[in-house]
Amino acid sequence: MLNEPSSPSLPPSGPWSGYYQYEHGGMKHRMRLGLAFTPDGKIRGEGIDDIASFVIDGVFDCGTNQANWTKSYIGMHRVEYCGFYDRRTICGNWTIATLVGGFWIWPSALEQDEQETAQVELEEPAEVVLV
Repeated sequence: MLNEPSSPSLPPSGPWSGYYQYEHGGMKHRMRLGLAFTPDGKIRGEGIDDIASFVIDGVFDCGTNQANWTKSYIGMHRVEYCGFYDRRTICGNWTIATLVGGFWIWPSALEQDEQETAQVELEEPAEVVLV
């Protein structure tokens, strides 16, 4: 029907890639994640970054597209994440005690699609425009 509200869209479950940064930018610390988004709003997963392996436990709100999770390094500390899903990526902020910073993650399939698109663009001959 035309007037039906669009169904909520969960982020895709599966492999994700991305990075986090400290408050003042600088170096991008890469991370790889395996995330599962369930219809009841749960986020579960695991991953690895330049600190150690970690597990993810959180919630996703389809109404606001907000994702909140705790990244727990195995046998170490925890980091709180809060971000928004823009139908392609999740970006936001992380906090641990008095430290804060930003993060940006995306489905690994998106990364592959963009690499394939870039490769096709490189292989296609450019059109010459004379002025």
